[in-house]
Amino acid sequence: MRVRPSLERRLANALLDIAVEVLVADPSASLAQVAEAAGIGRTTLHKHYATRGDLMRGVGHRALDLWEQVMAAADGSEAADGGLHALVEAMVPIGPHLAFLWRNPIFDHDEDIGRRWREIEPRALNVLERAQANGVVRTDVADFWLLQTLYSLVYVAAESVHSGHLAPRDAPGLVVDTFVRGLGAPQSQAR
Repeated sequence: MRVRPSLERRLANALLDIAVEVLVADPSASLAQVAEAAGIGRTTLHKHYATRGDLMRGVGHRALDLWEQVMAAADGSEAADGGLHALVEAMVPIGPHLAFLWRNPIFDHDEDIGRRWREIEPRALNVLERAQANGVVRTDVADFWLLQTLYSLVYVAAESVHSGHLAPRDAPGLVVDTFVRGLGAPQSQAR
């Protein structure tokens, strides 16, 4: 019996989603531990990912796929905040995937992942630039700092949701509020 391609893709994504949970919790987790968490045998996992490096790249590409999808939530937004809240609302649920991508030095030397990252990151920066143009975020802050601060807040929110310290519905608002109040335009400029 042949599995439909869409079902195959969903199963592969589910495996990668489980792998990211295991690898974020324990970066040194073995393929056997990933297979056990996924409820499959090591042999089955090896059929999909022959090596740990293959699995890591698969998880990295899955994170990039999800990041590309969430960018659609904010691209071209005409909201007063330039799409900042929509972007954060879409990023927090995939925080573990993004954390895996952002924290893993193996990806610094992967050309394909690096290329995809360089294509996505300007889209996130566009949201922040729209927020600046709308007077929501200070204009005197370097682009890299805006992005790194946003990434850090998204990461902390996702971790806080995972640990039960923060309700999933509250996380995006808290991230945006923290980001804007910390980097927001002074009151005299906002008027």
